[in-house]
Amino acid sequence: MKGRRKGMKTRTRTALALFLLCLAAATAPAQTATPATAARKAAAQKAAGQSAPAQKAAVPAGWRAALEQISADSMRGHLSFLSSDLLEGRNTPSRGLDIAAEYIAAQFRRAGLEPAGDDGYFQTANWMLAGREISGFQMTFTGGGNNLNVRPEQSSLGFSIGGFSFWMPDAGLSLKGAGVLKVEYANSSTLTREQAAGKVVVTELPEFPRADRARAFQVLREENDFLARMRSLGVPLVVAFDPAAARGRGAGPLRLVDPESAGRESPLGPQPVAPLVTVHGAEAARLYDSLPAGATPATLDFNAPALLQTPVKVRNVAGILRGSDPALKDTYVIVSAHYDHLGVRENCDSSKEDCIYNGANDDGSGTVSVIELASALSTLKTRPKRSILFLTFFGEEKGLLGSRYYGRHPLVPLAKTVAQVNLEQVGRTDDSEGPQVGTMAVTGFDYSDVGTALKEAGDLTGVKVYKHPSNSDAYFSRSDNQALADVGVPAHTLSVAYEYPDYHAVGDEWPKIDYANMAKVDRMVGAALLLIADGAREPRWNEQNPKAAHYVEAWKKLHAR
Repeated sequence: MKGRRKGMKTRTRTALALFLLCLAAATAPAQTATPATAARKAAAQKAAGQSAPAQKAAVPAGWRAALEQISADSMRGHLSFLSSDLLEGRNTPSRGLDIAAEYIAAQFRRAGLEPAGDDGYFQTANWMLAGREISGFQMTFTGGGNNLNVRPEQSSLGFSIGGFSFWMPDAGLSLKGAGVLKVEYANSSTLTREQAAGKVVVTELPEFPRADRARAFQVLREENDFLARMRSLGVPLVVAFDPAAARGRGAGPLRLVDPESAGRESPLGPQPVAPLVTVHGAEAARLYDSLPAGATPATLDFNAPALLQTPVKVRNVAGILRGSDPALKDTYVIVSAHYDHLGVRENCDSSKEDCIYNGANDDGSGTVSVIELASALSTLKTRPKRSILFLTFFGEEKGLLGSRYYGRHPLVPLAKTVAQVNLEQVGRTDDSEGPQVGTMAVTGFDYSDVGTALKEAGDLTGVKVYKHPSNSDAYFSRSDNQALADVGVPAHTLSVAYEYPDYHAVGDEWPKIDYANMAKVDRMVGAALLLIADGAREPRWNEQNPKAAHYVEAWKKLHAR
């Protein structure tokens, strides 16, 4: 009996212990699973081939309800206005750009975003608009038996491409009876200062390959080196002859001048260069052909009026969806796009042809996506832990001006900015490589682990997020992510199509946008923003990728590491 009772007591204690353990497990609070961790688990299950919940269940219900607010019809309405002829191509600066800024601010206000600028939703840059009064232009070749009076419309001062202007006289330039020296561009290395000092050099420059971007930059560097050498030899002016075009650009368009840019190095190099004037047309070509090589009997009278500068305001537009976590709400994820474009074609007769660069895809599509994401995510019942800064930039087409201004004058601390997701050309699916439906390419895909979050969001929403084999790295520096990357913020640009018919042409208009696809990829972007904003870990640059080394060092400097 004693032995049996002892065994029974032992079994009773064991059973009681098991009961208490089960009771503790049943009554203990469940571990909190955030939407971000739940979403990542679903994405990981799908990637591993495990049985996962149905597609809609993969995105947390609260997120899904907000993302489903993204509407193709809503974006069609926004874009049909922002890229309409009324806004005249949204040049920087212009009345059309100002109207677009007011429209974007109104939509941020409608979504209930916090104003983030120095003037409500606007971040204002007080810059200058510079130009020349072309009526004061004079250019006359005399002597040598073939005189030529060059009219303003037959000439181009300096050279302009992609919003950059090079090789213009910084101030007024006047020459009277200057000697003329004919130089072969490809064989100018033997020219001496004794031969060239004080003389105007005339030459023919190689044809500029606008369709080949990589080669184009190389040509610019070579021509810049040539003009720098001419300057070092004491040449006051270089005149190039172009027989192919009958008309030039005169003094060119008005130029936006950032007062902070004074003394900053040209992207082509730091050395000073001789200014360039190109003379166009067959008549000018005949004069050039008639001149002997080297010293010529011709002389040149030349006058380019001084630059006139007038104050102008240009604006980024910014609003914040404030996060919910007491500590992390003061850290930020940026979603951005540029809202400017190219304006109106020069020397264009609007009664006979289309003259307006509407810029529906570039980058009206990114702009209305930022607007739509702000409207949708503002409906979240539970906001993400971090704040999201919605930002649209001026002047991307002039050389990333608005984003670079923001990089120098951030509206929220850069050290508290964990990532930037920039949207560029997300509306057109008719890519030159074939239709791009349900896909989104990321520049610098593997430069940081922002790409990982984007890929996870793509897995959740049925969008293929990928690294384009040639364009992803090549285009990293060509959009508004570059300015923030340079100061250390993990920043990337997302695009649906890199090249498409009428890119930077007057035909890029709102009816050509695939709105259903744009809504689909924007839902992916929204999911990615929430993954980053709600995640415990901040994105990092990839220290194993040598292409990211510059940005890794900038991040360390930004965070005093």
